[in-house]
Amino acid sequence: MSEQCVFCGHKHLISKTTRYIYQKDERMLVVEHVPCFECTFCGEQYFDALVLERIEKDYQAITDQQRQPQRVMQVAVEDFAALSL
Repeated sequence: MSEQCVFCGHKHLISKTTRYIYQKDERMLVVEHVPCFECTFCGEQYFDALVLERIEKDYQAITDQQRQPQRVMQVAVEDFAALSL
């Protein structure tokens, strides 16, 4: 892992957990408390490849109905052009 943000160049990244949204086609998996590194200046987040692989495998298991998600939530979807200004 680089010691600085590749987006803004800032040299301070902190370890934290965050919400990660994995989307494939029209389906999404929201994963809570995912470990990452975050730039304290611009907020860019970096994830370990093994973490992302684990999320992808879990998504596949859920979509193949080999396992049930902990919970299901309803999400509203809007097109930007339809938003009120």
